[in-house]
Amino acid sequence: MPVGYLIDFKRVFIVAGEGLKDAAGKYVTVDTGSFNRDSFGHVQLGGVAEMLKAVIEKEVGIKARYNKLGTNQRCAMHFASLTDVNEAYLCGQMALQFALAGENGKMVTLIRNQGRDYSFEITVKQLISHTSGLADYYTEKPKGGKTLFELILDEPERTWTVDETIDLARHMEPNFPPGREASYSDTNFQLLGKIIEAVTGQQLHLVFEDFFFRPLGLKHTWLVGRSEPRPAPCLAPADVFYKDVNITPTRSNGAYWADGGLVSTVEDMLVFLKALKEGRIVSGDTLQSMHHWHKLQFPLQYGYGTMYFKLPDFMIKVMKFPPLWGHSGSTGSFLYYSDDLDLYMAGTIDQVESKSKPFRLMLRVMKAVQSKMD
Repeated sequence: MPVGYLIDFKRVFIVAGEGLKDAAGKYVTVDTGSFNRDSFGHVQLGGVAEMLKAVIEKEVGIKARYNKLGTNQRCAMHFASLTDVNEAYLCGQMALQFALAGENGKMVTLIRNQGRDYSFEITVKQLISHTSGLADYYTEKPKGGKTLFELILDEPERTWTVDETIDLARHMEPNFPPGREASYSDTNFQLLGKIIEAVTGQQLHLVFEDFFFRPLGLKHTWLVGRSEPRPAPCLAPADVFYKDVNITPTRSNGAYWADGGLVSTVEDMLVFLKALKEGRIVSGDTLQSMHHWHKLQFPLQYGYGTMYFKLPDFMIKVMKFPPLWGHSGSTGSFLYYSDDLDLYMAGTIDQVESKSKPFRLMLRVMKAVQSKMD
């Protein structure tokens, strides 16, 4: 399923040229005034926008409006430079070459090619598996700019919208063509949230309520800034730190949404992971499909919404660190299951600067469990 930047079924835009023809090949609008032909005998066209508006209002019965670009708008230039002159000359030269070759009914135009836009080639499957190639608005930076995380640290009081986060990624070069590799990008899940809302016609937090929170009895899980725990109020979430700086207030700035806006407890997350493992959220076959792994960053691999942690076999034997599947969070949170030990683990270190600490903590837990089993 191709994915665009926004999905909107509430309005329709029609763009039409004055050369629009009907099924019989006749122009739908022809100037009938006394000066209806130019000096070369060409018929003067005009009024297609007015005609379409009238047809829509009469035949469809809905209100319509039109906007016709004027001559000044079509010819406006903010700067007259040598580049403009050269480009105008080249367009004229190309048009003359087509005319001499007997070509007709064509228009010469300029295409600003600053890298290929893959927006309409990306699939939902690639968004879920982080193989879309889209830049991560949160951890990557545009040329000469800063990452969103750096901007948040600079202006902790500023609020952001989800659309703004997506727009940041649109101004960055893709990391690779869709489907070629895997690279974790928060942008993917922001777009997935938009798609879910468009398909269901509901706000994302209400979809979460219907599909997960209520059916599984998750009373202490909510989407920050959009919903509340049940019963409310409850204890505030634990503080989150970047080095020695408490960045907890920034977690409610509006940017964190489908990509990492959930707040929960260890108990609720264990209920969720057990339900996923036992086939109460998706079928066993679907879960198996979610575990089609793509190489991410060693030792992590990514499937469809799930992470896989696996060390090389010799390290597994030495460290006694069996493979895990589940997911990690940027705040140091973790939710994993070990098939080898039939062990569920959930928690957080509430620190964003170390990605390895949660795994070192889980290693200590598994060693303690293994010692009890020996």
